Amino acid sequence: MKSKKLQIAILVLIVTVMILFMSTGIIIDIQWFKEVGYLNVFLTKIIAVSKLLIPIFIIYFITLWLYLKTFNKGILNIIGINKIKKVKRISLLVSILIAFIGSIKTSLSHWYKILQFSNSVDFNKVDPIFNKDVSFYIFKLPLIQSIYSAILMLLIIMVIITLVIYFILNIKEKVLKSDNIIHINTSDRLKNFAGKQLAIVSAVLIIVIGVGYILRAFDLVYSTRGVAYGASYTDVKVTLNFYKVITIACFIASIIVFFSLLKSKFKLIVISIATVGVLIVLEPVTAIIVQQFIVNPNEMELEKKYIKYNIDSTKEAFNIANIEEKNFEPQNELDIQQLTNNQDIIDNLKVNSTEPVLNFYQQVQLIKNYYEFNDTDTDRYNINGQYSQVFISPREINRDSMTTWQNKHLRYTHGYGLAMSKVNEVTKEGQPSFVMKDIPTINSTNINLQNPRIYYGEGDNEYVIVNTDVEEFDYPTGDTESVFKYDGTGGIKMSFLNRILFSIYEKNPKILFSGSINENSKLILNTNIVKRAKKIAPFLQYDSDPYVVVNDGQLFWIMDAYTVSNKYPFSEPYSGVNYIRNSIKVVIDAYNGNVDFYIVDKNDPIAESYSKIFKGLFKSLDKMPEKLKDHFKYPQDIFKLQSEVLAKYHTNDPIKLFTQEDLWDKSRGLIDEEIKSKDEGNIIGIKNENTLKTKENNKEGLYLMTRLPGEKKLEMMLFEYFNMKGKQSMVALLGARMDGENYGQLIMYKFPPQRTIYSPNLFKNRIQQNPEISKEVSLWAGKGSEVVYGDIVIVPIEDSLLYLNTIYLKADDENSMPEMKRVILSNGDKIVIEENIDKALQKLFNYNIDNVEINIDNTNIEEDEYGNIKNASDLFKKAMEAQKSGDWARYGEYINSLGNLLEELSK
Repeated sequence: MKSKKLQIAILVLIVTVMILFMSTGIIIDIQWFKEVGYLNVFLTKIIAVSKLLIPIFIIYFITLWLYLKTFNKGILNIIGINKIKKVKRISLLVSILIAFIGSIKTSLSHWYKILQFSNSVDFNKVDPIFNKDVSFYIFKLPLIQSIYSAILMLLIIMVIITLVIYFILNIKEKVLKSDNIIHINTSDRLKNFAGKQLAIVSAVLIIVIGVGYILRAFDLVYSTRGVAYGASYTDVKVTLNFYKVITIACFIASIIVFFSLLKSKFKLIVISIATVGVLIVLEPVTAIIVQQFIVNPNEMELEKKYIKYNIDSTKEAFNIANIEEKNFEPQNELDIQQLTNNQDIIDNLKVNSTEPVLNFYQQVQLIKNYYEFNDTDTDRYNINGQYSQVFISPREINRDSMTTWQNKHLRYTHGYGLAMSKVNEVTKEGQPSFVMKDIPTINSTNINLQNPRIYYGEGDNEYVIVNTDVEEFDYPTGDTESVFKYDGTGGIKMSFLNRILFSIYEKNPKILFSGSINENSKLILNTNIVKRAKKIAPFLQYDSDPYVVVNDGQLFWIMDAYTVSNKYPFSEPYSGVNYIRNSIKVVIDAYNGNVDFYIVDKNDPIAESYSKIFKGLFKSLDKMPEKLKDHFKYPQDIFKLQSEVLAKYHTNDPIKLFTQEDLWDKSRGLIDEEIKSKDEGNIIGIKNENTLKTKENNKEGLYLMTRLPGEKKLEMMLFEYFNMKGKQSMVALLGARMDGENYGQLIMYKFPPQRTIYSPNLFKNRIQQNPEISKEVSLWAGKGSEVVYGDIVIVPIEDSLLYLNTIYLKADDENSMPEMKRVILSNGDKIVIEENIDKALQKLFNYNIDNVEINIDNTNIEEDEYGNIKNASDLFKKAMEAQKSGDWARYGEYINSLGNLLEELSK
C-alpha cells in the first residue's frame, strides 16, 4: 500500500515538473507582458485561438461524422448488423481525433487571418479588373484561400478513408470466401458502398476544384506574364475567360459524376472529367499562342491600359503618388549676398562623415573596453540658440569581454552617456569637435541630460539582474569606480518561484542558487530595443537604424515601424513587399524600458486594422511629448525603397515605361568604392598598392540641413540623387521633409535634360581629374598613409547647388584615428580644395579679408554721411574678420547691419 502511494507521489511529482518545464516560457511571457503593460496584446492570440478552437472543432467533427455515418449503413450491410456498436464507436473516435488535430492546426495557423478578416478596413481603392476594394486582397482573400486549402485537404482525407475502408473490406471478403466462412457474394454490395461514397466525395471535390479556379482568377492581379506586374491583356482576355469556363465545367461535371457513380455509368464520368482536363490543359496553350501571335506584335497598344494600372497601383502602394514635382534649373554661381542670406545653411555644411566620426568616437570616447558605440546617428538640436545638425552616439555596455556570470549579469548592467559633435565643426587637427563627451558627461550645450544611464539599447539582448547584493558599476573615476542602484520601473521581481522559473528558462542554475540575489532584486529581460519591440508587436516591420534622443533630462530611443503587405493588386514587389507605410513610431525609455507605439499615419488601413485587433497597443500621436516630435526623422529604409521604386516609376506615361527610355539609377549607388590615382603612368596607393580606399556610405541617402526655394525656415531633409540609367548626368533630386507639420512630404526637383548637372559620381570624377587635388592625394598616399574620402554632399542653396566632399588622412594602422585634412567645394564649374570650410568658401567665391580695401572719397560729403560711410567700412571689415575666424553668426549680424546702413545712404 505504501509502495503504491509512493509510486503515485513520484508520478505526480514527475508530471508537475514536466508541466512546469513546459509552461515556463508562457508564465515568464505573461509576467513580462504584464511588466511592459501589454498583457492584453499577448492574450489576444490565446483568446482568439481558444474562441476559434471549439467552433472549428465542431465544423470538422460534424462534417466527418456525417460522412462516416453514411459509411455505417453500407458497412453494416456488408459485415452484419450485430457489429453496429463497434462501427459507430470507431467512426466517432476517428471523427473526434481528426477534428481535434485539424482544429488545433487551423486555429494556430489562421487565427490572425480570421481576426484580420473580421477587422478589415477599406482602402477606398478598387482594382481595375474585378472592382474589389484593396482590403479584399489584403485582409480577406488570404483567409478564403486558406479555408479553400483546408476543405480540399479534408476532401482528400475523405477519399483516402473511403479507399482504405474499401480495400480493407475487400481483403476481408476474400479471406472469408477462401475459408468458406461466408457463402453469399458481398462483392456487389461492397462496390455499391464504395461507389456511393466516392460519388459524394468526388462530386464535392470537383466543385471545390471549380471554386479554386474562381480564387485563381483573383491571383491574376499578381501576374508576371506581361510587360508590367499585374494582369496583362492575355490574362484578362484569355486566362480569365478560361477560368470562368473551367469553373462552369466543374460544376456540370460534379453533377454528372455524382449521378453516374450512383448508377455505375462510367462512360459519362470519363467524358465529363476528360472535358475538364482538356480545358485545363488548353488554357496555358491558348494563352501562349495569343501572347506570341497577337499580343507581342501589338504589345504597346494592347498592354498600354494594363501598364497604366501597374503604374498607378505601384505609386499608391509605395506612397509616392503625391510627390510634389518641381523643375529646377541650377544657376552656375552663387554670390556673396546669397551666401549671406543662407548663412544658417553654411553653418551646417556637413564636413564630417559618418564612418570616420564613428571611428573617432570609438578611439577617443569609449573610455574603457567594456563600453561600445554601436552606431552613430544624425539629428538636430537647438544648441545655445542655434538650430544645429549633430552626430550623436550612445555609449552602451559591451559584455563580450566579460568572462564571469556576475560581471556579465549583475555588475555591468548599463551603459553611460553619449558623445555628440556638430556635423560642421572640426578641431585644428581635423577631428570632430565635441559638444557632449566623457564620463561623467561634459556638456557645453544647453541640452539637459540628468540621467545618462542606458539599460536598454542596440547592443546584445542579455538579461541583467539589478538591486542585488553586488553593487552595480556606474562609471570609472580615476583609480576607483562609482556605483549605482537601479531605481527605475523596469524588471520583474525575483521571488523564489520566479528564480526557479528563470533558472529553467535561462538554463542556468546560478539564478536560483546565487546568494547575491535577494527579494528586492529584479530581472530585466529583452534589453535589445528592436527585439523588445518585436516581442510585443511581431507583425510590424522595424527600421534597421533606431536613434537615441535627449528629452526632458533622459535618453529615449525612437524607432520607425512599418506596415507591409505583398498582396496589393497590380503593385510591383520590391524587397518582398508591394505595399509599405511608415505608420508607427516606437519610443523606448533607455532607463525604464517603457515601450510606446504611436500612430503617425491615420490613413493607413493596415495600421487601423491592427489597432482594432490589438486594442490598447497604439497611442494617438497627440499623446506623445512635443519635444520628442521635434526629433522625428524620415527613415532611411523606406526612403531607399521608395527611391528604388521611383527610379522606374517616376513617370506616369505607360509608353515610357514600356519602352524603358526613361529609367533612372540612384546616383550614390554608382560611386566607386575604390578610387584609383595615377601619377606619371604609375598607380600610386597605400604601400604601393593600387587603390585608395573610400568610406562613402554610398547605399544611403544623406540627412542635410537646407532651406527649400520659397521657404523661410532651415530644416533637416533626407536626399537622394538620380541620373539617367547608363549615364552620369544628374536628372533629379528627391528630398524627404521631416520638420514639424511638413513631416513625410516628398519633393522631387527635376533638372533640365539638355544640361549636364554633376551627379555625385561626376563630381567624384572631377575630384580625381583635378591636378591640384591629385597632387595632394598622391603625396599623402606615397607616405604610407591611408586616404579616406568622406560623404559627398550636394546642398540646394536658393537656385544653385553647392557640392562638398572631404578628405581624411589615416595612418596605416587599425587603431589610428582619421583626421579631416581637406575640404573640397564646388559651385558651377569651379572646384577648390582647402584646409577648412572657411578657406574653401573664400577661395571658391573670390573674397578674402587680406585683399579687401575700401577707399572713401570725402569730397562734398557732409559729416553725418561721412560717419555712416566710415561705420559701413568698419562693419564690412568686422564681417570679414568674423568670417576669417569662422564666427559665421557674427558675420551674418555685421552683414545685415551693413545692408541697413547702405540702404539708408542710398536714400
